[in-house]
Amino acid sequence: MTGCARDGFDAVELDNLDSFARSRGLVKQRHAKAFARLLVRRAHRAGLAVAQKNWAELDGSRLGFDFAIAEECGRYDECGRYVASYGGRVLVVEYRRADFRRACRTHGDRVAVVLRDRALTPDGVRRWC
Repeated sequence: MTGCARDGFDAVELDNLDSFARSRGLVKQRHAKAFARLLVRRAHRAGLAVAQKNWAELDGSRLGFDFAIAEECGRYDECGRYVASYGGRVLVVEYRRADFRRACRTHGDRVAVVLRDRALTPDGVRRWC
């Protein structure tokens, strides 16, 4: 997490919240939640909103997250979980056209859905539904 509101930043996204799933038991879910809670409090003290990114099974709003960035939730059929936790405060990012169309069809009337190129290049794909 870098920057603060006075430097022109409005929010931060906390990625890899689900690292416990790949840690071979070194990190537990409870550790990930406690660390996320700590980071959310610190960001809020700095005047920043905080986005949950991925870990669809987590209702991050209970930990203080303000919104969610749901990468490939159309691909993995997870968009509804984020909407259940955050309502319309979800940004869906899809990288494949078929997944983008699916997310637009199922949730595009409630949340922002964008198709991007995986490298997120400045001139890359950027379509909204």
